Amino acid sequence: MNIPERLAWTIDRLGIAGSETILEIGGGRGIAAALVLSKLTTGRLVGIDRSATAIAAARTLNAVDERIGKLRLVQTAIDNFDAGTDRFDIVFAINVNLFWIDADAALATIRASLKTDGRLVLTYEPPSADQIESIVAELRINLEAAGWQVTATDRAEHAPLVLVSAQLP
Repeated sequence: MNIPERLAWTIDRLGIAGSETILEIGGGRGIAAALVLSKLTTGRLVGIDRSATAIAAARTLNAVDERIGKLRLVQTAIDNFDAGTDRFDIVFAINVNLFWIDADAALATIRASLKTDGRLVLTYEPPSADQIESIVAELRINLEAAGWQVTATDRAEHAPLVLVSAQLP
């Protein structure tokens, strides 16, 4: 399987111990999900995407984990996502632009489903490294306006990748 660098780089920085309950927003074909699932022992992953095609591909790639209950895939947008009784240790998204464009509804949904000490982790790979500072600035504005605290930012040394972590105070 060809693993895009942005996916491997992000999953390496999530700090997965193995027992977490994790939500992936905009998971696409399920490659990042496969990386997360390989690190989980007793934990679970819920993956959401608006695209039925993406969910079908993720389901095919990760069929065993879905069958044993380690993975739940849902076709929905984050604004409409119902976590049910799930509460997440980590919520992450890679190249999901709504967080720096119009994040209010998504952040409210995440707030309601995040554990008290949970983290939101957002990664972006803009076409140019010159765009990273403006993306981080917009993320910080949107997150802080919604009551979140940016706890860390991380930039890749060799690619235009940036990761922003946030928590609720």
